[in-house]
Amino acid sequence: MFWLALAFFVVAVVGSIAYAAIRAWRLWRTLRGASRRAGDALDRVTASAAAAEAHATSLSGGTQRLTAATASLQVALAELQAIRAAVAEPFALLALLRGAVPRK
Repeated sequence: MFWLALAFFVVAVVGSIAYAAIRAWRLWRTLRGASRRAGDALDRVTASAAAAEAHATSLSGGTQRLTAATASLQVALAELQAIRAAVAEPFALLALLRGAVPRK
């Protein structure tokens, strides 16, 4: 009876660890994919903002319009920087946690 209980305990522990490992691996893949997609989107926004800034500065007339567009661009760039910082935080934590796990 003792060996049966011990075997059940071992199977339960190993199964739980395997399930948790699979879920962690799926989470890691999802986060990595989301990070890649978010990075691509942020790069497109940055390129678009740079193009808008270049276009805005190339305008010869309408200094008032140019000033408003530049201010709007600065606000958008500040928001972009905040978004990038927010995206980087979970990955920095994940890198810290990965560093704490010993490797083979």
